[in-house]
Amino acid sequence: MIQRTCHNAAVTPYGQYNSVLGHLGTLFKSKGHTLGQILGRFQHCTSGVTSVEFAFAAPILFMVVVGIMEVSMIFFASTLLEGGLREAARFGITGSEPSQGSREERIVEIINDHGAGLITITAEDISILVYSDFDSIGEPEPYADENTNGEYDFGEPFTDINCSGEWDQDMGGAGAGSGGDVVLYRVDYEWPLLVGMMAPVLGNDGKVPLSAGVAVRNEPYSESTPTC
Repeated sequence: MIQRTCHNAAVTPYGQYNSVLGHLGTLFKSKGHTLGQILGRFQHCTSGVTSVEFAFAAPILFMVVVGIMEVSMIFFASTLLEGGLREAARFGITGSEPSQGSREERIVEIINDHGAGLITITAEDISILVYSDFDSIGEPEPYADENTNGEYDFGEPFTDINCSGEWDQDMGGAGAGSGGDVVLYRVDYEWPLLVGMMAPVLGNDGKVPLSAGVAVRNEPYSESTPTC
Protein backbone atom coordinates (compact mmCIF):
# COMPACT_ATOMS: atom_id res chain seq x y z
CA MET A 1 0.00 0.00 0.00
CA ILE A 2 1.30 3.34 -0.96
CA GLN A 3 0.75 6.05 1.62
CA ARG A 4 0.58 9.62 0.50
CA THR A 5 1.46 12.40 2.85
CA CYS A 6 -0.20 15.81 2.23
CA HIS A 7 1.55 18.90 3.43
CA ASN A 8 -0.76 21.92 4.04
CA ALA A 9 0.92 24.94 2.55
CA ALA A 10 0.08 28.36 3.96
CA VAL A 11 -2.26 30.16 1.61
CA THR A 12 -1.70 33.90 1.46
CA PRO A 13 -4.48 36.41 0.70
CA TYR A 14 -2.65 37.29 -2.50
CA GLY A 15 -2.71 33.65 -3.54
CA GLN A 16 -6.41 33.38 -2.79
CA TYR A 17 -7.05 36.52 -4.86
CA ASN A 18 -5.20 35.09 -7.87
CA SER A 19 -7.05 31.81 -7.47
CA VAL A 20 -10.44 33.57 -7.56
CA LEU A 21 -9.46 35.56 -10.63
CA GLY A 22 -8.30 32.37 -12.29
CA HIS A 23 -11.62 30.64 -11.67
CA LEU A 24 -13.53 33.66 -12.96
CA GLY A 25 -11.39 33.81 -16.09
CA THR A 26 -12.00 30.13 -16.75
CA LEU A 27 -15.75 30.59 -16.25
CA PHE A 28 -15.94 33.53 -18.66
CA LYS A 29 -13.89 31.71 -21.34
CA SER A 30 -16.16 28.67 -21.08
CA LYS A 31 -19.12 30.89 -21.93
CA GLY A 32 -17.31 32.54 -24.81
CA HIS A 33 -16.68 35.86 -23.04
CA THR A 34 -13.49 37.41 -21.84
CA LEU A 35 -13.10 39.31 -18.56
CA GLY A 36 -12.54 42.55 -20.46
CA GLN A 37 -15.84 42.15 -22.27
CA ILE A 38 -17.71 41.60 -19.02
CA LEU A 39 -16.15 44.67 -17.38
CA GLY A 40 -16.92 46.69 -20.49
CA ARG A 41 -20.58 45.90 -20.14
CA PHE A 42 -20.57 47.18 -16.56
CA GLN A 43 -18.78 50.34 -17.67
CA HIS A 44 -21.49 51.30 -20.14
CA CYS A 45 -24.42 50.11 -18.04
CA THR A 46 -26.53 52.97 -16.55
CA SER A 47 -29.18 50.86 -14.88
CA GLY A 48 -29.60 51.80 -11.19
CA VAL A 49 -27.59 55.03 -11.44
CA THR A 50 -30.47 57.07 -10.04
CA SER A 51 -30.72 54.85 -6.98
CA VAL A 52 -27.00 55.11 -6.33
CA GLU A 53 -27.03 58.90 -6.70
CA PHE A 54 -29.99 59.17 -4.36
CA ALA A 55 -28.21 57.01 -1.79
CA PHE A 56 -25.36 59.53 -1.76
CA ALA A 57 -27.58 62.65 -1.77
CA ALA A 58 -30.31 61.48 0.65
CA PRO A 59 -28.34 61.97 3.92
CA ILE A 60 -27.32 65.50 2.92
CA LEU A 61 -30.86 66.36 1.80
CA PHE A 62 -32.27 64.98 5.05
CA MET A 63 -29.87 67.07 7.15
CA VAL A 64 -30.80 70.22 5.20
CA VAL A 65 -34.53 69.60 5.74
CA VAL A 66 -34.03 68.92 9.46
CA GLY A 67 -31.85 72.02 9.77
CA ILE A 68 -34.54 74.19 8.16
CA MET A 69 -37.13 72.78 10.56
CA GLU A 70 -34.91 73.39 13.59
CA VAL A 71 -34.12 76.99 12.64
CA SER A 72 -37.79 77.68 11.89
CA MET A 73 -38.83 76.35 15.29
CA ILE A 74 -36.16 78.47 16.98
CA PHE A 75 -37.51 81.62 15.35
CA PHE A 76 -41.06 80.58 16.20
CA ALA A 77 -40.15 79.96 19.86
CA SER A 78 -38.35 83.33 20.03
CA THR A 79 -41.45 85.06 18.65
CA LEU A 80 -43.66 83.34 21.22
CA LEU A 81 -41.29 84.35 24.02
CA GLU A 82 -41.19 88.00 22.95
CA GLY A 83 -44.97 88.16 22.46
CA GLY A 84 -45.67 86.61 25.85
CA LEU A 85 -43.25 88.99 27.55
CA ARG A 86 -44.92 92.01 25.96
CA GLU A 87 -48.32 90.85 27.18
CA ALA A 88 -46.90 90.30 30.65
CA ALA A 89 -45.41 93.80 30.65
CA ARG A 90 -48.80 95.27 29.68
CA PHE A 91 -50.29 93.62 32.72
CA GLY A 92 -47.42 94.78 34.92
CA ILE A 93 -47.75 98.48 34.10
CA THR A 94 -51.35 98.57 35.35
CA GLY A 95 -50.40 97.65 38.89
CA SER A 96 -53.30 95.20 39.09
CA GLU A 97 -53.09 92.72 41.93
CA PRO A 98 -54.27 89.18 41.08
CA SER A 99 -56.78 87.49 43.34
CA GLN A 100 -54.26 84.73 44.04
CA GLY A 101 -50.50 84.97 44.18
CA SER A 102 -48.27 87.95 43.47
CA ARG A 103 -47.91 90.15 40.41
CA GLU A 104 -44.62 88.42 39.59
CA GLU A 105 -46.30 85.00 39.61
CA ARG A 106 -49.09 86.28 37.38
CA ILE A 107 -46.49 87.64 34.94
CA VAL A 108 -44.92 84.17 34.66
CA GLU A 109 -48.36 82.66 34.02
CA ILE A 110 -49.07 85.13 31.21
CA ILE A 111 -45.83 84.27 29.45
CA ASN A 112 -46.58 80.55 29.70
CA ASP A 113 -50.15 81.09 28.45
CA HIS A 114 -48.73 82.67 25.28
CA GLY A 115 -46.16 79.90 24.83
CA ALA A 116 -48.59 77.69 22.86
CA GLY A 117 -47.53 74.74 24.98
CA LEU A 118 -44.00 74.93 23.56
CA ILE A 119 -42.47 77.30 26.12
CA THR A 120 -42.79 76.90 29.86
CA ILE A 121 -40.72 79.17 32.07
CA THR A 122 -40.30 79.37 35.83
CA ALA A 123 -39.67 82.26 38.17
CA GLU A 124 -35.92 81.54 37.88
CA ASP A 125 -36.02 82.24 34.13
CA ILE A 126 -37.39 85.78 34.42
CA SER A 127 -35.70 88.88 35.81
CA ILE A 128 -37.75 91.96 36.82
CA LEU A 129 -35.77 95.05 37.81
CA VAL A 130 -37.06 98.49 38.80
CA TYR A 131 -35.40 101.81 37.91
CA SER A 132 -36.21 105.44 38.46
CA ASP A 133 -35.90 106.27 34.74
CA PHE A 134 -34.89 104.71 31.42
CA ASP A 135 -31.39 106.20 31.51
CA SER A 136 -30.61 104.25 34.69
CA ILE A 137 -31.16 100.82 33.08
CA GLY A 138 -28.02 98.73 33.36
CA GLU A 139 -26.05 101.48 35.11
CA PRO A 140 -24.01 100.77 38.28
CA GLU A 141 -24.76 102.37 41.61
CA PRO A 142 -22.88 105.66 42.03
CA TYR A 143 -19.80 105.53 44.25
CA ALA A 144 -16.86 107.67 45.32
CA ASP A 145 -13.74 106.53 43.45
CA GLU A 146 -11.28 107.45 46.22
CA ASN A 147 -8.24 105.82 44.64
CA THR A 148 -9.18 107.04 41.13
CA ASN A 149 -8.68 103.63 39.52
CA GLY A 150 -11.91 103.86 37.56
CA GLU A 151 -13.69 101.00 39.33
CA TYR A 152 -15.37 100.31 42.62
CA ASP A 153 -13.24 98.88 45.42
CA PHE A 154 -14.59 97.35 48.59
CA GLY A 155 -14.94 99.94 51.33
CA GLU A 156 -15.49 102.92 49.06
CA PRO A 157 -18.67 104.90 49.85
CA PHE A 158 -21.60 104.38 47.49
CA THR A 159 -25.31 105.15 47.18
CA ASP A 160 -27.39 102.04 47.82
CA ILE A 161 -30.16 102.78 45.33
CA ASN A 162 -31.68 99.29 45.24
CA CYS A 163 -31.42 98.83 49.03
CA SER A 164 -29.43 95.59 48.72
CA GLY A 165 -26.94 96.54 51.42
CA GLU A 166 -23.97 96.30 49.04
CA TRP A 167 -22.65 97.94 45.89
CA ASP A 168 -24.15 96.48 42.70
CA GLN A 169 -23.01 96.67 39.11
CA ASP A 170 -26.67 97.14 38.15
CA MET A 171 -28.68 99.57 40.26
CA GLY A 172 -32.00 97.95 39.37
CA GLY A 173 -34.06 96.70 42.30
CA ALA A 174 -36.03 93.47 42.35
CA GLY A 175 -39.80 93.60 41.93
CA ALA A 176 -42.47 94.92 39.60
CA GLY A 177 -42.20 98.46 41.02
CA SER A 178 -44.82 101.03 41.90
CA GLY A 179 -46.64 103.73 39.98
CA GLY A 180 -44.39 105.71 37.64
CA ASP A 181 -41.40 103.36 38.01
CA VAL A 182 -39.50 102.04 34.99
CA VAL A 183 -39.44 98.26 34.96
CA LEU A 184 -37.18 96.03 32.86
CA TYR A 185 -38.54 92.56 32.11
CA ARG A 186 -36.07 89.99 30.81
CA VAL A 187 -36.52 86.29 30.11
CA ASP A 188 -33.75 83.77 29.46
CA TYR A 189 -34.88 80.38 28.18
CA GLU A 190 -33.11 77.33 26.75
CA TRP A 191 -34.95 75.89 23.77
CA PRO A 192 -34.37 72.13 23.30
CA LEU A 193 -33.67 71.00 19.76
CA LEU A 194 -36.20 68.67 18.17
CA VAL A 195 -33.59 66.31 16.70
CA GLY A 196 -30.29 65.55 18.37
CA MET A 197 -28.43 65.23 15.06
CA MET A 198 -28.23 69.05 14.81
CA ALA A 199 -26.75 69.46 18.30
CA PRO A 200 -23.12 69.74 17.06
CA VAL A 201 -24.15 72.63 14.80
CA LEU A 202 -26.82 74.51 16.77
CA GLY A 203 -26.84 75.56 20.39
CA ASN A 204 -25.01 74.00 23.30
CA ASP A 205 -25.60 70.41 24.38
CA GLY A 206 -28.80 70.22 22.37
CA LYS A 207 -30.25 73.51 23.65
CA VAL A 208 -30.38 76.96 22.10
CA PRO A 209 -30.38 79.97 24.48
CA LEU A 210 -33.21 82.42 23.81
CA SER A 211 -33.71 85.76 25.49
CA ALA A 212 -36.20 88.60 25.32
CA GLY A 213 -36.44 91.91 27.12
CA VAL A 214 -38.73 94.92 27.31
CA ALA A 215 -38.62 98.11 29.38
CA VAL A 216 -41.84 99.94 30.29
CA ARG A 217 -42.99 102.66 32.64
CA ASN A 218 -45.75 101.81 35.09
CA GLU A 219 -48.92 103.82 35.09
CA PRO A 220 -49.16 106.40 37.92
CA TYR A 221 -51.44 104.23 40.02
CA SER A 222 -49.67 104.94 43.33
CA GLU A 223 -46.71 106.69 44.90
CA SER A 224 -43.23 105.83 43.70
CA THR A 225 -41.15 103.20 45.41
CA PRO A 226 -39.76 104.65 48.64
CA THR A 227 -35.99 105.10 48.95
CA CYS A 228 -33.86 103.31 51.53
